[in-house]
Amino acid sequence: MLRIVAIALTTATLAACASHPSPDAAATSATPASAATNVLAGTPMAAYGHDLNKAKRVQDVVNEQAKKQAAQIDAATGSSG
Repeated sequence: MLRIVAIALTTATLAACASHPSPDAAATSATPASAATNVLAGTPMAAYGHDLNKAKRVQDVVNEQAKKQAAQIDAATGSSG
């Protein structure tokens, strides 16, 4: 019984602390990408497809920065790797 009360209290505390975006902010951030770039367009998972595309673009930026940094390190150390 004590275990159930502890779990319920913990769950309620975590739920109360969770940040909930305003309805206006949620509507604008969940705008799905076009069908040309979002393979999930027209499905209930369209917002996920938008987030997936955004993550891919961020990863592309990180990869480009890593390539530039590696080129700078190679130039500074004389490596040809």
